[in-house]
Amino acid sequence: MSLGRQWFRALLPGLLTALLGCTTHFPAALLPPPLPVERENQQVEATLFPLPVVGTDPNSGNDYGVLPVWVFPRQDKAIGMILAPSAIDNDYAGTSLAFRLLAYPAKNVHYRLIADPSTKIRSFFEAAYEKSAEQAEEWFYMGQLLYDCDIFPRFYGFGNNSLSSDQTSYTFRSRTLSASLGYRFAQSWEIAWYERLNVTSLSNNHLPNLRSTVDVFPAVMQDRRNTVSVHGISCSFDTRDYKDTPTCGMLARFYAETALIFLGSDSSFDRIGFDMRGFQPWDLQTKRIITAVRLQADFMTREFKTPFYRWPSLGGYRTNRGWGEWRWLDRNMITFSLEQRFTVYQFHYFGVTTNLEVAPFVDVGKVFPTFSRFNFRQLHSAAGVALRAVVRPQVVGHIEVGIGQGGNNSVFMGLGYPF
Repeated sequence: MSLGRQWFRALLPGLLTALLGCTTHFPAALLPPPLPVERENQQVEATLFPLPVVGTDPNSGNDYGVLPVWVFPRQDKAIGMILAPSAIDNDYAGTSLAFRLLAYPAKNVHYRLIADPSTKIRSFFEAAYEKSAEQAEEWFYMGQLLYDCDIFPRFYGFGNNSLSSDQTSYTFRSRTLSASLGYRFAQSWEIAWYERLNVTSLSNNHLPNLRSTVDVFPAVMQDRRNTVSVHGISCSFDTRDYKDTPTCGMLARFYAETALIFLGSDSSFDRIGFDMRGFQPWDLQTKRIITAVRLQADFMTREFKTPFYRWPSLGGYRTNRGWGEWRWLDRNMITFSLEQRFTVYQFHYFGVTTNLEVAPFVDVGKVFPTFSRFNFRQLHSAAGVALRAVVRPQVVGHIEVGIGQGGNNSVFMGLGYPF
């Protein structure tokens, strides 16, 4: 697909969203308590944004479909719930009929239920509950149950110089139970302990247009099933005004985690890392121009029988938007991103304020085996433009068009900021 056609398809959802937002009503009996929505005269009012889905991902191919998004206010007029079902057809995964419910019963409480099965080898299910801390001397916690089956993962070999011509495909199934408990001991400082139990299994099912990983890299596919119990601790300094849609402030998060065989894991490793983000508005009144930067690193300081899919990786929407996920793997990863976010238009639909945002960006990063061999040569860079619709404090719909080295390009579409 040409880049011009990708741009046209990327712009289309934002244009239609601005034109088609409208109010809808539901009988209150269909949305009973404790769902956090405002009820009046046995009716529930919502704003509907019917989004077409047209995306091109380097790993998963082309998506075509529809994503109607209903935004429901709470009694205090803040966003109380988002209902976002979808019907999407993919070149390889078939048709998926998804259900998404995101609820915000209070400013510091969020839970979500997602079910996204498809007619072929691809399914995603999630149930999560999270309470954050709003002030000092307050506890926060999170629990999540997740199942993910995906035919789109890639393996190119290890190292920063792995070749695109060595691209292979496999299928993985991942089941995860995770929980965390933390304490905000000062206004901007918090510490958290987290536990994660994950069972992952691999199969030889692969995309028809790619070679099988087991045929090209038989050694890495010998361990087809792996269970790991991760124990970690993190410390954060956070001055952002919003966690999901920040306009100012900074975040500095440091973490250390371990998985040990004698504590129930099939393999063991130690990891440390950090995630540093900064947001500088250049107009303190309107905050329409914001510079956003991020420096992120993930270091595996020790590993023993650790399968490749648990190693640090570079690529994809979160780390480098010129390539798909898992493009480069090694024991260590570092990445830097710079965005200049411009709010170009603001409109109101039935009490919901939406900011349309354009954000040119640059992503740079690499993977490397040891600290002694790190240098600033052979960095993998990508540049592009993001188009976003932002409803603060919780909601971001995004389209990211990235161009990587060698003419590789991609379009990512979904919910949330990359950082």
